[in-house]
Amino acid sequence: MESSRPEGKEEAGLRREREALARELAALRAYYEDLLASLQDGVVVVDPDLLVLAFNPAAEELLGRSATFAVGRVLPAVLGPGTLLPALAARALETGRAHAEHGAPLTRPDGGQVWVSAVASLLADAGGKPRGCVLTLRDLTRIRDLEEQLRQADRMAALGALAAGLSHEIRNPLMGVRGAAQLLAGDPALPPAFREHSRIILREVDRLNALVEGILGFARPRPARLLPCNLNQVLEEVLALEEGGLTERGVRVRRLYDPQIPPVQGDAAQLHQVFLNLVRNGAEAMPAGGELTLRTSYERKSPRCRGVSVAVAEVLDQGVGLSAEASAHLFEPFFTTKEKGTGLGLAICQRIVQEHRGVIEVHSDAAKGTCLAVLLPLAGEQA
Repeated sequence: MESSRPEGKEEAGLRREREALARELAALRAYYEDLLASLQDGVVVVDPDLLVLAFNPAAEELLGRSATFAVGRVLPAVLGPGTLLPALAARALETGRAHAEHGAPLTRPDGGQVWVSAVASLLADAGGKPRGCVLTLRDLTRIRDLEEQLRQADRMAALGALAAGLSHEIRNPLMGVRGAAQLLAGDPALPPAFREHSRIILREVDRLNALVEGILGFARPRPARLLPCNLNQVLEEVLALEEGGLTERGVRVRRLYDPQIPPVQGDAAQLHQVFLNLVRNGAEAMPAGGELTLRTSYERKSPRCRGVSVAVAEVLDQGVGLSAEASAHLFEPFFTTKEKGTGLGLAICQRIVQEHRGVIEVHSDAAKGTCLAVLLPLAGEQA
């Protein structure tokens, strides 16, 4: 049996030195991990082959991926398809200098989209040899949302000025034309063909008047009176109003309500207007009838609505769906896919939802139909 030899002074000194170096290395590693974790910007470190080496908490929150998932995978697999950021990192590695992208879209695993500014900086050793790349990501989504709201506010201000200036000049002559047409239609001596023409005039005058009313309603909205309200109840009240029309169209309603959904902070009358419009649009998208699904759910700290907790109400139809171009312009004033639409209904819906600090989204598939989702902050949430 081999006996243990007492540790010499030199060996004991080397052991203590190794232990001290190990403690120093652990402290240094903890320091840099704390440093990365404290940064508000997302930081992704990759090697020369774009293999992810580090992924800080801000990157996890921004991209919707965990560090456990990301580390060890190549950057394109982590960021998903359709992004230019892997090419940005590759360019920094190839040229040996930093490259920036000031507005790149990224799609999260949950389908939400974020916009980021990105800087790819070369990571090199003391001799200048490339060891990888540091990708710094800053969330621009909120800034872009504010810019879009500002552009929409400018459009609404211009539309309001136009509506105020023209409504009086248009509506007075319209009422004169309508009165004359009514007199003609009521004249028993008028030939039947002319009487039908009079009725056409009345219908078209009413349509023009509705358009003017819509412009005024869009440009000069009534301030919302926000109180706690239940989305399930709002949807049921809308369906009660539309039940007859839906049945006539051959539309069946499927309810998928979350009974535990918390109340939202909303103006019930304005939310009625939103969902009445969405339900009618869904029914009109199915001229041969079909199933219209109303679904509610709850999302905690939703990345789709600035990280606040929201109630979600979705209206899903089984129509032919929308093109990518139509989906992109669907909420713009005067854009419509209907033959006789004014293009103001969904623009008004978006304005109301935004005044509720919420978000309205469209998802469309030619094979499955269209889903319009309304996300509204819960009562007491700060959006």
